[in-house]
Amino acid sequence: MSSWLYRRFKNMARKPIGILGKIMVRKLNGERHAVLADWGFSHLKVSENADCLDCGCGGGANIRRLLGMTKGRVYGADFSKVAVAETKKLNKSEVRSGRCQVFLADVKKLPFEEASFDIVTAFETIYYWEDLTGCFKEILRILRKGGVFMITNEAAGRIPENFEWEKQIPGLKIHTGEEIRTALESAGFGKISIDEIVEKDYICVVAENTDTVSE
Repeated sequence: MSSWLYRRFKNMARKPIGILGKIMVRKLNGERHAVLADWGFSHLKVSENADCLDCGCGGGANIRRLLGMTKGRVYGADFSKVAVAETKKLNKSEVRSGRCQVFLADVKKLPFEEASFDIVTAFETIYYWEDLTGCFKEILRILRKGGVFMITNEAAGRIPENFEWEKQIPGLKIHTGEEIRTALESAGFGKISIDEIVEKDYICVVAENTDTVSE
């Protein structure tokens, strides 16, 4: 792969488009991300009828996991048309039945009413969210009281080499655990827990909506 094509492919991580975008989202469904997702989901308790949303749903593999963990609704949101299409394709039977819906949407303004979900997940996506606190406020708005927001990333700023991704992918920003905690607290979340695998630079943050939305 030429250096130009390689750079183009890496840029697809933020907003997949076209053929390269399809390749990227299918890669996101691969084993490397599945290992990270398994670890992230180990921090999450999903009740039998929980309604869930996966923000930045990519290729839809984590939506498929959530569909196996709850009998409730499982929705996805992504601002890439390619990601939305691939997610629907991977989960076509549940989409057809109506239990799963996937929306083309920006996290800054999600198309859901207040207190719509028990669980919101974000895997490998907050790197690209501008105005982190503002986006977290939007997540809080759609969470029910007692609902949880889980963030899982494979880069948390403990391994210097990972910062090379910021140079290679426009718009990517690696956030440390404390930066994420600060933004969540500013947004109004409570009961924030952070777990990390330092040698891998993995991070999982779970934050709870401990009160009703005041705005």
